[in-house]
Amino acid sequence: MKRVRPRRPHSKSRNGCQCCKARKVKLETFIYFFSSFESNVLSRGEKCDETRPDCQNCIKHGIECFFAETSNTDGQVRTASPLSASAIPSPSSGTFIGDSTGPSMGLAEMKLLHHFSTSTCYTIARLPVLQTVWRIRVPKIGFSYPYVLHGILSLSALHLAQLHPECHDDYVAQAELHHNRALEMISSHMRNINDDNAPAIYLFSTVTSIISCAKPRQPEDFWVFGGKDIEWLSLFRGTRFIISAAETTIRTGSLSPMFEIGKRRNHMRNSRSTTELTYVEELRHLLKTRVTDERILSCYLDAVDDLAKTFALIEEEGHFSCQTADVFVWLLQISDDYLLLLRQRTPEALIIFSYFCVITRELEWAWWMQGLSIHLIRGIYYCLSEEYRCWLQWPMEQLGWSP
Repeated sequence: MKRVRPRRPHSKSRNGCQCCKARKVKLETFIYFFSSFESNVLSRGEKCDETRPDCQNCIKHGIECFFAETSNTDGQVRTASPLSASAIPSPSSGTFIGDSTGPSMGLAEMKLLHHFSTSTCYTIARLPVLQTVWRIRVPKIGFSYPYVLHGILSLSALHLAQLHPECHDDYVAQAELHHNRALEMISSHMRNINDDNAPAIYLFSTVTSIISCAKPRQPEDFWVFGGKDIEWLSLFRGTRFIISAAETTIRTGSLSPMFEIGKRRNHMRNSRSTTELTYVEELRHLLKTRVTDERILSCYLDAVDDLAKTFALIEEEGHFSCQTADVFVWLLQISDDYLLLLRQRTPEALIIFSYFCVITRELEWAWWMQGLSIHLIRGIYYCLSEEYRCWLQWPMEQLGWSP
């Protein structure tokens, strides 16, 4: 008979505080476009020491600590919230539950939602009609699909972290808690995208893309090292899969103004002439003299030609007329072949992407894009050899950056 091995004892405990549990939630990969959401402020790998009333991790990060059930100094029982850093006694008290019947809200969540509706929504798009969509329609969708609401609360918390440096760590903690909760909720929906939930899933993926751009960046955290993909690029690219799953519903429903305006802007973009863009012609010439493989050269030139249309649109329309969709449309239209070469960190693909960095600067009026163009081109520069660094001269001059 086969011997049955005794079960190995384990040291895991389920008695840790709710904040430490929430920090361990991982951002799953959904249909090739979700990637890990890692906070540079909160460490996910730390084990809760279960010290009551406040564990050492929460003391370290400066956030309020809650356990499943603990008694405070008054002898009253308080229950932890897996959603935010505020206590949540019970559903009847009007707190944020996030169930299928529709969420109710606590004071902390109301504060974040108010900030989103009065401030953050205006930083996502410049056009008033799109600002209205984000201010009115998006929260309304969030009341039916709580993961959308948690997403915008997370974004609002990150915005407050940028506006109030003295409370930065606390707001980033709230942002991560809300985003992790949203990811728990949406995981089952991703397996069954349909006409009903597709707009909500599309919205959440867009918000997650913005969060990825907005999260804290460190100067030495170059995406070109370590073999990782560019997180926000993968996220924006991933929205194509959602649109294709329920295109008619998404494009004609409550989010239709986004797509109608995007369609008109893309038509304007495609009608622009790129023949007078000397810096683009120089890049084409460099590629032709360097790349001998015809298939790869064609891939690079296609990416450059499409990027040139955005440059032409910005030059003719003016910098203040540049819209969010004008910048990110290139990410949606580049070929999978070019994206593969970029992931392989080929010098030519990186250099083309450095020209895109100049375009991303056009969105640095938005807090969630500030500093991203310099961050990217710095990483590209230190990834290239001296021979290829010469190719970066024009993008570096445009961005005003030097090593």
